[in-house]
Amino acid sequence: MELLILGAGYAGVRTAIELDRLLEHHPSGSSVTLVDRNLYHQHLSMLHLAATGNAPEQTVAISLDWILRRRNVRFQQGEVQKIEALHRHVVLGDGLILPYDRLVLALGAETNYANVPGAREYTYTLHSYHEAMRLYHQIKNSFALAASTADPVAKQALLTFIIVGGGFTGVQLAGELAHWAEQLCTHYQLNRFEVQIVLIERSGVLLKQFGKWASEPALETLSRRRIEVLLQTHVTEIEAIDSIEGVAARQLRAVRTYNRQAQNLTFNAATIVWAGGIRAPHVIAAAGLPVDRNGRVYVDRYLRVHDQAAIFAIGDCAIVPNPQGQPVLATASYAMRQGEHLARTLLDEIEGRAPHPYIPLDLGQLVSLGPGAGVGNPLGVPLEGLPIALLKQGIEAWYLTTLEKIF
Repeated sequence: MELLILGAGYAGVRTAIELDRLLEHHPSGSSVTLVDRNLYHQHLSMLHLAATGNAPEQTVAISLDWILRRRNVRFQQGEVQKIEALHRHVVLGDGLILPYDRLVLALGAETNYANVPGAREYTYTLHSYHEAMRLYHQIKNSFALAASTADPVAKQALLTFIIVGGGFTGVQLAGELAHWAEQLCTHYQLNRFEVQIVLIERSGVLLKQFGKWASEPALETLSRRRIEVLLQTHVTEIEAIDSIEGVAARQLRAVRTYNRQAQNLTFNAATIVWAGGIRAPHVIAAAGLPVDRNGRVYVDRYLRVHDQAAIFAIGDCAIVPNPQGQPVLATASYAMRQGEHLARTLLDEIEGRAPHPYIPLDLGQLVSLGPGAGVGNPLGVPLEGLPIALLKQGIEAWYLTTLEKIF
């Protein structure tokens, strides 16, 4: 049986690793192929650290050759161009056609700009290691340019950092950026009070994935770190600035917002990060598969795509239901366990057994708020502060050890 996995993120890599383990003990003649556009697996939970200079490359972008070197999994680099379910094959960007008997969609997610004018053209995103490095250099260059800029208006804009989205990505980036800003100000002999970090969230709470309880401690921590948080605020437009002259002006943008209390607010900034939501890659909807408004494909309790006998989907690109019919969160921990379960389901199909339904296990989530701070609910227990920060560091380090096959 030809088993084809699209995407080498948390879900796809975990499916491949577990399939290799299972097929080693249950030989069947089946082959496993893993496809990704990159030559490396991305530890996405650490991207905010990479973007602020606190994570070495080898811990964030991990070579797929290294991960698969002792495993019976073929890797094919390529961009998925088309999924043709009727013919049971996938077409890559270079024209290569990959047939399959069973297909696993683990393509992750891309940025959802919510049709905000200028958001796609003028913002930075944080969904890949490449994007993290691009943001890292942008932040560092903004401080360097501010240190040599005489125009106070341009200097203020260079030292203004706008983060749109108060979910996991936006909050973690804000916390780390505030810490890094202290170091950059010392290095470039700038005043920390000149640096403005603004976190914009359209709902009334931060980290709404947790519910309301986590918002207050997160707000308190970010406030202590001189981060301005605007809740119930919408970004309505981002546009280039023509009124400021000089070298710096080419980088500057105006971020226009709307808030019911303050009405219209405008920020001039050189660095705008869009962390305001995700959607599934368009190639899934283009395949004619059933998707929601954000392009995520519907699956049943066996992780099989609705009305498709040979296609499964997991991770951020899928709507995976819990026993109550509600979708589980799009997080690394869920994606990994979905991959492990799906590998066992595929083995059941190979050996002609009935599969077992996927039952989500909620182990809780952890969010850092900068060095030594965080909020989370490990095993359902709400906690904040240093214990969460240390636990998150430990889990991220542990994850790297799970990628290596030890004989």
